[in-house]
Amino acid sequence: MDPGNAYAWRAGALVLFLAVAAPATTGADEPSPEAVVMDEVVVRLPRGEIAQAPSAAATVVDADRFAGEAKGVAELLAVSPGVDVQRYGAAGQLATVAIRGVAADGVKVLVDGLPLGTAGGTVDLSTIPRAWIRRVQVVRGPAGAAFGAGALGGAVNVITRSAPGISAEAGAGSFGTYALSADGGARAGGLTLLAGAAGESTEGDFPYSYDPTPETPGGAERRVARNDASRRGGLLLKLGGPVGDLRLDALAQVSGGHRGLPGSVRDPTLSDWQDDGRALAMVRMARDVGQALTVSARVDGRADLLDVRVAGLGSEPARQRGGAGGVELEAELAAGAARLDALASAGEEAWSGAALGGQRERATLAAALAGDLPVGSRVSIGPAVRVERTGRFDGASANLGARVALPADFRVRASAGRSYRVPSFEELYLRQGALEPNADLRPERGLGADAAVVEDGPLGYLSAGAFVLREDDIITYEQVSSAGRFRPLNTPAALLRGLELEAATAPLRALWSLSFQAAATLLRTELLAGAPDVVGNELPRRPRQQLFARVSIEPAPFEAHLEARSVRGQFQDERNEVPLPDATTWAAGGSVRLLRAPRLSVHLQVDNLTDRRDLLDGFGNPLPGRSVMVSLRAGSPEATPP
Repeated sequence: MDPGNAYAWRAGALVLFLAVAAPATTGADEPSPEAVVMDEVVVRLPRGEIAQAPSAAATVVDADRFAGEAKGVAELLAVSPGVDVQRYGAAGQLATVAIRGVAADGVKVLVDGLPLGTAGGTVDLSTIPRAWIRRVQVVRGPAGAAFGAGALGGAVNVITRSAPGISAEAGAGSFGTYALSADGGARAGGLTLLAGAAGESTEGDFPYSYDPTPETPGGAERRVARNDASRRGGLLLKLGGPVGDLRLDALAQVSGGHRGLPGSVRDPTLSDWQDDGRALAMVRMARDVGQALTVSARVDGRADLLDVRVAGLGSEPARQRGGAGGVELEAELAAGAARLDALASAGEEAWSGAALGGQRERATLAAALAGDLPVGSRVSIGPAVRVERTGRFDGASANLGARVALPADFRVRASAGRSYRVPSFEELYLRQGALEPNADLRPERGLGADAAVVEDGPLGYLSAGAFVLREDDIITYEQVSSAGRFRPLNTPAALLRGLELEAATAPLRALWSLSFQAAATLLRTELLAGAPDVVGNELPRRPRQQLFARVSIEPAPFEAHLEARSVRGQFQDERNEVPLPDATTWAAGGSVRLLRAPRLSVHLQVDNLTDRRDLLDGFGNPLPGRSVMVSLRAGSPEATPP
């Protein structure tokens, strides 16, 4: 057994032993013999509807359901169907999300409704501190009408914590991993203020198996990943509540980190590194005008930095600085169950860096109209349209959705829409190493539809659906010279289609609050045009089959769970000549509540339970084997979920 894992196992066993031996409540908290105290059962199921896109295929993941587990945004997203999360190395390394086969740069990622990337850039999910997360909203399918350009395959909105009270968490685990977070909230009149801080670090040097000659039996070598360490921290401030006739919401976030860049298994790097940082702020004021109309105004800003040192590109690091700011005006008219929203926004984004050829900037103007309109007592339709100009690129996104309520908690939902994403600054202007820019790129475009049958009742949630999407002008880097130069080009078209299944049960009190959750995706991709040797092939790094399943029991004061994740059928290349190995991984964990008030609990989480050391990311680089995390959570009842 790896020494880091062995240490974490022993620490976890000791903490759990002490937890079991400790009383669940203190003497002062113990009920009288006549009293009967029953634990509250809180049902936190995935729900398929969010306000921005009520007819879209959507999942809302409640982070409190996984409290105490080492799950960041990437891991929480993985419980949703249609989502493919790619991790590139140990904790703290790059993590991205693709939805329904659309690559990460075609997925819009937001925090509290504020976009983190540009209209066409990939967002690193690992840069969002996991201690902040309250819920994660996942919208699948073209969502540009609701979220703007860049939501070609869908959108992810991370909602941060806002509850009053005090809570804290400390954890330690494999590969020299440590985490610490704390937040406190208070009410002053009608206002609620929350302040939080979080930090996490890992050495990240994990053992793995590598076979340089897979065609020859017995050629696997034992290696250790190096230069894989990361450090990350962040601060969060939120303020909300009524101020006279107005509703005030304010937000400020600062986060940053440093990590080593280990390179690939064939070309490891021991001195490359990356620094990143982000500051984000928003103020929103809303007011009711009469009983039917609500108007609001929002001002927001974001500053980013990125420094990358790659030895092969020179001794000096490449430095980029950038940010964005904007204003948004919105009016919502409600009459009974009907709702109509009108929105107008303006913003500016800019980046500077030597590799970008100096300062690059572009403005964005947008206007949108969306509705949720009942037709009779059982049918609702949701039309939406958005027109947008980003720099020199014009575009329009549209969507039409419908929901039909059926007897016995069933409903049918369907949606069709189009969206697009504009080329990123990197694709248009970045010249670095083997990469060349292409200022003549066209926006990617997508046209898709989906439908599902949903059952949402007291026993649980079930959704089964199908989707189809045609992508045009897909931007991919292709080799353009014998010297190994790569340039982004527009690939003509691809067809993506699939099936999605999502299910969750409410806890069964008679069986130790037994509950079950599952998500399955079947995906088929096909290149419709291009070189003769790739037409008809599958898009690379898009798995055909994905399955997530979780079973848990909660006989108070204990909790235990078991998870399985399977990813099968994907290639590294467009010629479909280099398959990635199928992977099925297991995870397990448990917790014990030591005190009711203040709430105190200890948690043990084990990922990659069977210690597979041959797992690879989407580019064929190794992933960690078994990892263990032990956490201690404390908080007031108001701040910590039951």
